Order: sequence, then C-alpha cells, then structure tokens
Amino acid sequence: MQATNPMQATKSKIELTLARYPGPVAFKPSRMKWLLVSLGSAVFTAGGIGMVATEADKGWSVLIFSTFCLAVSATILLPGAGGLVLDADGFQVTSLFCHYRLRWQDVTGFEPISLPYVRRRRVGYNVSSIGSTIGALTTAISGRNASLPDTFGFSVDELAELMQRWRDRAMTA
Repeated sequence: MQATNPMQATKSKIELTLARYPGPVAFKPSRMKWLLVSLGSAVFTAGGIGMVATEADKGWSVLIFSTFCLAVSATILLPGAGGLVLDADGFQVTSLFCHYRLRWQDVTGFEPISLPYVRRRRVGYNVSSIGSTIGALTTAISGRNASLPDTFGFSVDELAELMQRWRDRAMTA
C-alpha cells in the first residue's frame, strides 16, 4: 500500500471542496480545538479561584480573564455559534452568533497573515468597503484589512488557497 503524501491530501481536500461549487458549502469551527481551549480556560479559572481564595496578587485578573475565555470558547461550541458558508455570490461568516456576508467582488487577496498581538496566523483578505481609518490601521498591522475568525477544519494555508480559488471561480463564472 502506498503512503499518502500530505501535500496530495491537502490538494484533494481543496479539490473536493471546489468540486462542490457553486455550493452552498458550510464549514464549522473545529470542535476539538475549542473544547481544548475551554478545558484550558477551566483549569486557569480554577487556578484564579485558588489565587483569589489565598489573596494572591493578580488573582482577580487571572480569574476574570480566564472566565471570559471559558465563556467565549464554550459559546463557540454551541450549535450555530460559528461557521463559514461559501456560495457562488460570496461567503457568510458566523462568529459568536453574529453573521456577516460579503460578495466575492467586494473582497480580494486571500492569504495567510500573522497577527503579532495574538501570535497566530489567520486568513486575511481585503474588503473594498472598509473605511480608510480602520482599513489603514488593520492593514498596517497585518497587511490585510480583514481576516477570518477560524480555519474551520483547514490549515491556514489550505483555507487561504480554497477561498482564493473559490473566489476566482465565482468571478469567472
């Protein structure tokens, strides 16, 4: 039996998704990722409770921050709290039950970006309708004026390629 090349697996995952054009195709955030974030936050929340109980410095800060992280990560695990839907006209992102939709002709340049303040890579893109002050600030930070909130089961590189290729297909259809 022949071993599968990881690059071939990536390409076939993207190709399988592109084969579903014009969609709609829906993706959800990684449940395992957010479950692990929730568990980690719960551990730090317990530590924060212990710090507050012993009147340790910064106990309240740890407790408040970790409880906030726990609440957000647990919310993302709820059905309908997050997702990405691609179709021929554009895409819709849902994050913490808030939705926004963009048309393909209003976005360009899907590519991996680094966000220095969170030490994490995301898929960035440019939206033509973002105001000049906000757009200039976010572009100065990351090179793009918008980004996706999750990778929805793909790697950052895979999702950037998928989004760009889906957009290219939609724009030429």
